[in-house]
Amino acid sequence: MSLDAISKIEVLCHAKTREKVLEKIESSGKVHLIDMSEIEQTGAMKFFKPASLNTDDLSERISSLEKAVQFLEEETAGEKKQKPSIPPSLSEKELMALSEDENLLEKARRAWFIAIRKAKLEGAERELEQERDFLMEWEELPVPFEDLRKKGSYLLAAGILEKDAIQQLHSPEWEKDNPLFHLEVIQKKKKLERVIAAFHESVSREVLQSLGEVGFSQQDFGSRQGMVKDNLEEVCRELELVDGKMNTLHEEAVKLSSFITRFRILLDAAGLLLERLNAARTACVSTHVFLFRAWIRTADLDRLRENLSQLGEVAVEEIEPEKDETPPSPITENVVASPYTLLTDMYGQPTRRDPDPTPLIAPFYALFFGICIGDAGYGIALALGSALGWYLVRRRHGNPRLFQLLFQGGLASILVGIFLGGWFGISFDDLPGILQTPALMLNKLVPGYQVGEQGQEGFGVSKQFLYLTLALGLVQLTAGIVINLRKRWRAGEKLAAVVDQSGWLLATAGLFPWLFNHYLLNGALYNVNGPLDKVFTMMLAAGAVLIFIMGGREAKGFGKIGTGAYALYGIVNILGDVLSYSRLFALALSSAIIAQVINQMAGMLVSELGIPVVGVILAIVVVVAGHLFNIAMAALSGFIHTARLQFVEFFGKFYDGTGVPFKPLRYEPKFVHIDREK
Repeated sequence: MSLDAISKIEVLCHAKTREKVLEKIESSGKVHLIDMSEIEQTGAMKFFKPASLNTDDLSERISSLEKAVQFLEEETAGEKKQKPSIPPSLSEKELMALSEDENLLEKARRAWFIAIRKAKLEGAERELEQERDFLMEWEELPVPFEDLRKKGSYLLAAGILEKDAIQQLHSPEWEKDNPLFHLEVIQKKKKLERVIAAFHESVSREVLQSLGEVGFSQQDFGSRQGMVKDNLEEVCRELELVDGKMNTLHEEAVKLSSFITRFRILLDAAGLLLERLNAARTACVSTHVFLFRAWIRTADLDRLRENLSQLGEVAVEEIEPEKDETPPSPITENVVASPYTLLTDMYGQPTRRDPDPTPLIAPFYALFFGICIGDAGYGIALALGSALGWYLVRRRHGNPRLFQLLFQGGLASILVGIFLGGWFGISFDDLPGILQTPALMLNKLVPGYQVGEQGQEGFGVSKQFLYLTLALGLVQLTAGIVINLRKRWRAGEKLAAVVDQSGWLLATAGLFPWLFNHYLLNGALYNVNGPLDKVFTMMLAAGAVLIFIMGGREAKGFGKIGTGAYALYGIVNILGDVLSYSRLFALALSSAIIAQVINQMAGMLVSELGIPVVGVILAIVVVVAGHLFNIAMAALSGFIHTARLQFVEFFGKFYDGTGVPFKPLRYEPKFVHIDREK
């Protein structure tokens, strides 16, 4: 329940052994390095300075290799199918040897060169295609381009005009007013037409102004020379040349694509080097010595000393943390509860005052998740699917925590579903007797329940199930109060913790039985006029007084009353927290109703469609697709809402989650599995 003990250490080594020291530290995966680049240079530290190591070349090499691999993947996407494969398992020695394989490095450089060359050719191809399209639009231009720029008695202008404007320019009035002007349509389009206008130099200003008024857009042909046809032929020839070069590069890329797997391994080798180089930058250096500072679990310290002592003169010394320094919080690794570290990581790391919340939420989370699904058949399907995902992820050396969490949730769903009589939404009366037996035990708690009687759906939709979810919430919230008491006790607030948390425990223990008995259970829990009712009332009153006193104890004057009253208002918040657990009942009910609707729809397709074979086929599709969808939605809702109950209601009672994560130096490869034992 507590966090692992942690020690702060200094590691001193000669510059020549720096790489080997970092290799040992990284491969151990146990050491959280402290960045010393901004440490104050006082005392003995004045002989050191922050390590300044240039990683630009290695970073650039990795970036180029990543782009080359991406290029090869995209270039051969339609020709070579990349089958999903298990990442190869290599020892660190084999991995690093690959990074020195000159033949492979040369191929990687060639792949990158091809990628750059291909990108340039693609740019040139786009420009040529644009030029070709432009020339094709002016394919009927009857004069060389240079004639459009000639000065003389007559001038030529090519451009675009709308059809209506052309009709206007061909009207008798226009021709009469502009005798030294002629317009010829050279290429027709749907709405805009390409034209060439000829006019005398003496009226050029007036003609161009008039043309502008009717929407004439003069085309600028730049420095182009010769006839359009000749230019077009030249562009097509260049396009063929570019296509030929691109095909040659493509064929070479296809050959190099057979090395993609090895290039990816090379990426991991370079990534490992970069990780260690970046780790070296956290150190301080003197002329010949490197100094690292780090956090390590106290239990791992002796093993680290032993490993580093094999490298020669390497000193490992335990030192005291600075006064204002916050140590990281390594969480104890527990096989059963480890899937739930996923949730702890989502919320925030524990401080050194906090308990490790992971094993505390594990039983509640699994049970609540199972209630949200509430169907044994769905639980079996979810457990099988999660087990398959777990197996596949482990096979690829990935982290299977999510699938492990879902697997445990699936098992809980089976348990809950058995006692609720939920089996793929099948009507309870249609279940075989062996599946009805456990549910009948709970159904006996439902007043007036009779087997097979219409309108008696059993415990799964009863008020008793709703009250059970509220009671489970009350149990978890009470556990949170007890955990907070223990946390404060360990922190030295012994008397204050006992008095304060006793107030909350008394208020909770007094309020909810009284509330349930009076307003939900109609006196079924105990005699509302008996002595037990007064006991619960007194407990609530005593708890309220303690909460009021402890809430205002640190305020002054009338502030004690205000802050005490505000603390007392927290009882209402607990009431709201307990009611929040009713979502478990609502989610279980909605999942069951959707499952039944799916079965009813399938039944209607068989009985009412009137087409024997097609009806059965459609019914099977509806059943399979519908239940898969419902399982996915139920699992998603269960994951989110159960997590919310932990984060908001449960953690709010005892957990801060503002601690510093413990992040040991360890490279996580993307494409290979590094076998550290090999």
